[in-house]
Amino acid sequence: MAFLESASSGCIRQRSRKFASLIAKIVQLAFVMRRRPNPDSEANIRRIDTKARAKKQTHGFQVHFLRGDKIVTKMFSDTVYGGKLKAKRAARKFKRTALRRLPRRKFVGFK
Repeated sequence: MAFLESASSGCIRQRSRKFASLIAKIVQLAFVMRRRPNPDSEANIRRIDTKARAKKQTHGFQVHFLRGDKIVTKMFSDTVYGGKLKAKRAARKFKRTALRRLPRRKFVGFK
């Protein structure tokens, strides 16, 4: 009887391991397959592309962040900066210089 119990518990353990690995793979795929709103966007830099059927077309990168009581927002249009890549470079450069000039971010809790 002890032999049957140990054999059956081993089978259950093996099944539970397979099930756990299957669940782990599904969770991993869910995180890998998660879609961002726009893959060209990054922290504090948003890619803005209007739909093709819109009357006015807007294509470019927008830098937007808050520091203290200052709100910094600037748009870098593809046409003005000579293409998508150059507009992204200009947006990154602006972000770096603006963050250097402004005070660091303060995290203030509620009282």
